[in-house]
Amino acid sequence: MFRPRVIPVLLLRNLGLVKSVRFKDYRYIGDPINAVKIFNDLRADELVFLDITASREQRKISLDFVHKVGDECNMPFAVGGGIRTLADIREVLQAGAEKVVINTAAAENPDFVRQAAEEFGSSTVVVCMDVKKKMFGKEQVWIYGGTKATSYDPVEYAALMEEKG
Repeated sequence: MFRPRVIPVLLLRNLGLVKSVRFKDYRYIGDPINAVKIFNDLRADELVFLDITASREQRKISLDFVHKVGDECNMPFAVGGGIRTLADIREVLQAGAEKVVINTAAAENPDFVRQAAEEFGSSTVVVCMDVKKKMFGKEQVWIYGGTKATSYDPVEYAALMEEKG
């Protein structure tokens, strides 16, 4: 029997969990390690943590944070935020994550996704996209935490990323 997978995606800002509306108006909603404990108890299938300001601030997600999540988490987890190089991916995986999530670097250099998939396996590399509507309702992919528009149409971009790995 088919059972849908439950994979919560949690947004981090200053290592706290936040909720935002349209990439602004951030509201603190709790401690991420406490959230891990809650999702352990609820038996989520996987967790995803996205540091939503890392790329904009030109930094990577905290490896100390990744270690702490790995120590507490009873399920596979993925992390994203500021990952731009194969070395960044290696560090995050060695810190305990099972997968990495790439956003800005994938849009700026789609071939990076191919390189990452070849090096670490396509099941380890996840590409996510932020999508906003332009003034006349056409959707567009955005990067740097929803602060910079790209020329990508979301459907075409998804197909390109699938092709890359």
